[in-house]
Amino acid sequence: MTERQIYLDYAATTPVDPNVAAVMRECLESDGVFANPSSSHALGKRARTRVEEARAMIAARVGAATETISFTSGATESDNLAIQGAMLANRHKGQHLITSITEHKAVLDTAIALEKQGFDVTYLTCGDDGRISLDQVADAIRDDTTLVSLMHVNNETGVLQDIGAIGELCRSRGVLVHVDAAQSIGKVPVPLDEWEVDVVALTAHKVYGPKGIGALYARPGTKLMPLLHGGAQVGGDRAGTLATHQIVGMGLAYELADTATEGPQLAVLRDRLWSGLSAIDLSLIHISEPTRRPPISY
Repeated sequence: MTERQIYLDYAATTPVDPNVAAVMRECLESDGVFANPSSSHALGKRARTRVEEARAMIAARVGAATETISFTSGATESDNLAIQGAMLANRHKGQHLITSITEHKAVLDTAIALEKQGFDVTYLTCGDDGRISLDQVADAIRDDTTLVSLMHVNNETGVLQDIGAIGELCRSRGVLVHVDAAQSIGKVPVPLDEWEVDVVALTAHKVYGPKGIGALYARPGTKLMPLLHGGAQVGGDRAGTLATHQIVGMGLAYELADTATEGPQLAVLRDRLWSGLSAIDLSLIHISEPTRRPPISY
């Protein structure tokens, strides 16, 4: 009998939910909703309807208005569009970006690229609890600060940043806020209707959706300079034919993501794992419970 392999790398990617795979197949073949959703004929309009339905599902999951959600190829592109787009579009206001050394490479490498273009970047260092304090952000903000970019749930440690408080501080100082929320969906609430944030990166493949599709929330009125040119498929912020099958998959994955029940279930599994690991000499938990979230826990 073949031993079953246990997969423990869900923070990197998840398998696709069978229900998600099924709706994606409906948008691939000639007897399905395969047409270009930007086309004006009947098949194109059917595809556009499916895209808009998925957009509404994603918006509902994060408490946002449907029209604030744009589609990208994933959280990496969303981070790039949010950070570079905001910094370049608002360069006349200031050229200073604030982020932290514990961000995802999609953010850190984008910050480095901006430095090569003459922008100034401040990299904050987290405390022993993995968090960036409100005082650190306040002290780092300058008259020429345009954007603060901080992750919600850390992809390595599971540490949860206080985005609500950070957003309020930045709003009071006239500074834009970008949040990488790729690891948040299905684990913790993402209440964009309560947060004072401007651009938020989302992805599908961390929550049983397909790879290669993500979304960017942009608060109405937020100015972003497009990185891709060649069409106005995403309200002018991004060119490219919309991938109906991937968008539909992301929409259903977000609708199925059940923060209320899955989070506690993952916490039980995490604690069960720790009960076994704790018997090993020198084992310790680096991050305290109030600031970390399953399944990214140690």
